[in-house]
Amino acid sequence: MRSSSTIPIKAFTRWHQWSTPLGFVLASTAFVGIVFGLNQPLLAIGVAVVALVVPPLVAFLGFPTRDDVRIESDGLVFARRAAVRFADIAQWGTDDYLKLVRRGAPTVLVSALDGPGRDRLLGEFQAAFGAWQARRPVVERAAVRTHFYGGARGRLVGVLILALGITCVVMALRLREPSAALAFTGGLGGLFGLVMLLGRRG
Repeated sequence: MRSSSTIPIKAFTRWHQWSTPLGFVLASTAFVGIVFGLNQPLLAIGVAVVALVVPPLVAFLGFPTRDDVRIESDGLVFARRAAVRFADIAQWGTDDYLKLVRRGAPTVLVSALDGPGRDRLLGEFQAAFGAWQARRPVVERAAVRTHFYGGARGRLVGVLILALGITCVVMALRLREPSAALAFTGGLGGLFGLVMLLGRRG
């Protein structure tokens, strides 16, 4: 039974986070390579679809993300994974989720299941983490808060996704039988990249 002090969440790693962009890159590369190398558009579409869905399937089915977390005075305690202690946190951010970059360990991304849960997660974390930092000696290394949107990394990722989206649209329209569905998918990807490129720091 879930304790009233726990928050239902999903805990991701970088593999979960990057599985979808990785699938998009693999799908685009496979599509372009097969169309121009073998001149087989139908095969290219089939391989691209498989390449697009396999990385997320492996990540999310192979490594389930559902969990419960409790914010304590010295860190986050999860029900199904190792705890994350405040002392191990080198960087943290709250753009779309609670990002915890740890020293010598994989980054953990914590996302609440709903709006109230997100507010509670971020509120309790910042309060507990702030209180913990206030008790630390000044000589210790302080964790740095980072922002993805509006930062260099966010804009770089946006440029790459935008370029891949445009490439997909151009390739789809240059087929002997233009693929509206593939062009639409590439357009959506390009739009997402544009949003990331123009995004502002929250």
